[in-house]
Amino acid sequence: MSQRRMSPAGALVTIVVWLAVALLPLLYGLSDARLAFGLTGTPGTATVERCVDYGSGEDERTECRGRFVPDDRETAARTVALPPESDEGESFRARLQPDGERARPADLKGRLSALILPALGLLFLIPMPLGLAYLLAGRRPGRLLRYLTAGSAALLGGVCLAGLVASNL
Repeated sequence: MSQRRMSPAGALVTIVVWLAVALLPLLYGLSDARLAFGLTGTPGTATVERCVDYGSGEDERTECRGRFVPDDRETAARTVALPPESDEGESFRARLQPDGERARPADLKGRLSALILPALGLLFLIPMPLGLAYLLAGRRPGRLLRYLTAGSAALLGGVCLAGLVASNL
């Protein structure tokens, strides 16, 4: 059985699509992860005052608003948007976005849920070198590389799963 190699144009399209699928969740989730881990934003405490469900069926969405009180007592408290998985009356450590419109939980639950999208993006990037080697050169990677890839993918899949479970608790 002969191996067919991919054309350079096909390889370029494959690389661009693969990178787009992997980098979009990374870029989209980066600001939430930076907030949750305290790399940006104003620290404080958020209390969920109300959550409202809009629409029905597939178009249903939840919007939560609440009070954010900064740790720096000289700064005034403000009403902000909070994550839709929040529960009314819940209070948690949070970080306020620099624009002051939204706060993100900075506790363990918030950190795990903020890692869902970046971990998913990395999960898509991990097999890229193996796939490209197979598509371009028609070679299968060695056993050690396959095990390392599988182990890394399992770890990142576990992070995604832990974040999903934590965000629904």
